[in-house]
Amino acid sequence: MTRILLVPDPPLERWPSMDRYASRLAALLPGAAPDLAFAVAGPIAPLTWEDDAIERPSAPHIPPGGSLWGEAQRYLHRYVRYPMRVARQSADLVHVLDHSYAHLVRAHRTRTLVTVHDLLPVITVRRRAFTVRGRLRNALLRRVLLSLRRARAWIVATEWLRGELAGWLGRDDGIQVVPYGVDEQFFESPAEPRAAIRQRLGLPPDAYVVLHVGSTVERKNVPAVIAGVAGLRARGVEAWLLQVGGRFTARQEAELAALELTDLTVQRSEAPERELRAAYHAADVLLFPSHYEGFGLPLLEAMASGLPVVTSGAAALAEVAGDAAVVVASRDPERFVDALVDLAGDPATARDLAARGRTRARGFSWAETARRTADVYRALV
Repeated sequence: MTRILLVPDPPLERWPSMDRYASRLAALLPGAAPDLAFAVAGPIAPLTWEDDAIERPSAPHIPPGGSLWGEAQRYLHRYVRYPMRVARQSADLVHVLDHSYAHLVRAHRTRTLVTVHDLLPVITVRRRAFTVRGRLRNALLRRVLLSLRRARAWIVATEWLRGELAGWLGRDDGIQVVPYGVDEQFFESPAEPRAAIRQRLGLPPDAYVVLHVGSTVERKNVPAVIAGVAGLRARGVEAWLLQVGGRFTARQEAELAALELTDLTVQRSEAPERELRAAYHAADVLLFPSHYEGFGLPLLEAMASGLPVVTSGAAALAEVAGDAAVVVASRDPERFVDALVDLAGDPATARDLAARGRTRARGFSWAETARRTADVYRALV
């Protein structure tokens, strides 16, 4: 039987979206393709799982990021230890589940498939690095990108990213579009009432809660999120901010303080799956104004949860949103404020948007992602 080796990111990376993608494929591929044999090269972080029913390989302990020693250990594991581990495992086809680990293409001489979630490494190396750490990072990323070019084939989640990758590779053959999915649990109402969720999170029962999900790095455009909440309050809406999955930078915290929003903000940096679903049901709108996304899972999760979405539509976001979200094609924060104010003052439109969002989200499932991924495997072996 043809053996497929799935290569996830190590848990030390703390990349929840990548962990979700890897965990769903690992769980669903055996049922979607009983004609193929599957193995997982390393542990998958349990950040998005409800329990410990799935057996996972043990993960090494790496100190948290931030310290020089922790970063050194992280790079050692990423570029030396993990490649050695993968190289020792046999397979007819190796699927590297994240382009950030495309250097593992060199660890195997068999056919290698890489899922490309975005082209951020390409953007990063095009920028000039002024520090020793930045130059080292870019040197390693160039090695990753060289290996990415040598892959046998590539999977992307959107047609937009297919075009971007084809432009960078100089070819479009071998690139397959396989959209991500959304878990069925997001369509279900939590057992805990909305009022109880808000009380537990420290949110007022009658506030208009703006939710942002994901990291708070520059491309996520957190200033527009902060400006959106401030703008709502300036126009008479009792708005609060709920941020899940990130940690505000010192500059972002200063901005919140300057706008007197610190006490009106709740942040949950690491929320298990159950808490993430609860957050979608506690909020009134998802604001997702990113400058760059290869897909944008929070859009689907919010839509499935019945939460209206306001997004920038940048990169792949417009493709994922379709006609089921308010797309603000601008970097002007006031345009996002306008969209939020319109939704807050028009419950009927908000309900219609939520209904269209749930319908659109139904078109995405991890089971279909696994089925189409298995078809790619069969075409390559």
